[in-house]
Parts: sequence; C-alpha cells; structure tokens
Amino acid sequence: MSLPESENLVEPFVSQFVVSIAQAAPPTGGGGLAPLLLMLPLLGIMYFLMYRPQQQKQKEHLEMLKKLKVGDRVMTTSGILGKITYVDPAEKTVRVEVAPRVEIEFVRNAVANILTDQVPTLETN
Repeated sequence: MSLPESENLVEPFVSQFVVSIAQAAPPTGGGGLAPLLLMLPLLGIMYFLMYRPQQQKQKEHLEMLKKLKVGDRVMTTSGILGKITYVDPAEKTVRVEVAPRVEIEFVRNAVANILTDQVPTLETN
C-alpha cells in the first residue's frame, strides 16, 4: 500500500524536526543556589526596613506602659485624654479621670501616649 504524494512530502520535515529536538542541548541549570543567593539580601533589607523598626516601637511602647504612674496625663488609643488616678498593682488596668469625678477604667495597653504639660492642639490652615 503506497501513501498519497502529499503525505510523502510531510514525512521528511517531521523526521527532521524530531531529530533536531532530540539533538537540542539540555537546558543549563544554575542550580538552586543562585535564586537563594538573590533572596538573602532581599530578606535582609526587608528585615531592617519593616520588621526591626516595628519591634523597636513595640519595645518603647511597653517601656512607656511600665512607667505609668498616678498623675500622668495620658491619651488612650481611642483618643480619650485624661489623668491617671489609679494604677492596678497587677499592672493590668488603669483608671483615667476624664472630667471632674468621672473616671474610666482602661486596660493598660489602651494607653497610647503620656502627654507632656502642653495640651495638644489642632493645626488650622
């Protein structure tokens, strides 16, 4: 049984294509070390730009919370301003006087800042 003329023309091209693929050089791999060496400096930069400053801020905030004492003017995370009237000996809560004879008890972590003598003002343009 003979093949039609059109199929005989395609066969040499297909066989040449198969041979050229078989002779192609294997892909050269740089190994797994090159991408790792590129990632290490990026991880280091990310640590120093993002993680470390956040840790330092958190450490400073914890130190500030340990130094809270009766009479400090504070601002809470919700924006309430007042004066500390009581600090729990177990160091879990504080009472803040927000108006004469009006005290609110807060979890110690709710204190955002200790205010200085100057009262914060809004800047107007």
